[in-house]
Amino acid sequence: MVLRYQRLLYAFGGALILSLSACAPSVSPLYRDYEVQDPNRSVTARIEAALDETGWQRVPGSTPNIIATDERKVKSWGIYSIVVSLEVAPVGEEYVRLYFHPYRKYFTGSRSKIPFLQKSLQRALLQDLNDAFEQQGFVALGTGIERDRQAATH
Repeated sequence: MVLRYQRLLYAFGGALILSLSACAPSVSPLYRDYEVQDPNRSVTARIEAALDETGWQRVPGSTPNIIATDERKVKSWGIYSIVVSLEVAPVGEEYVRLYFHPYRKYFTGSRSKIPFLQKSLQRALLQDLNDAFEQQGFVALGTGIERDRQAATH
């Protein structure tokens, strides 16, 4: 009798987990990779041109090879706004990694880090950046997860 109830409990728990996972937002990591197409042209100058073209204000980076931006308000939700800053790091002469730093900025002045990019944030940020980076000779590779999924389907 106890075994029967355990099975019923496990079945109910499994169904609950599956139904809750269907409601989970689609999220992705806080970076995107790009491949450099023409390494003979200055990678740093092209990154700066892409950021300027999309209206991101550049600020000094944490290290000399990092190109950073000031915060930009992306969305407002009443009691908080979502602000994002960027860091772009050339990785050798072949790749560039774009890091996103999203925060919830509350009306009280406090902040909390957003640990991933939701689909709505991706739409608000990536289209213009991808277009500008492509115009500067960078090919969007996405994230490691996206590349793994694509490799598995081919």
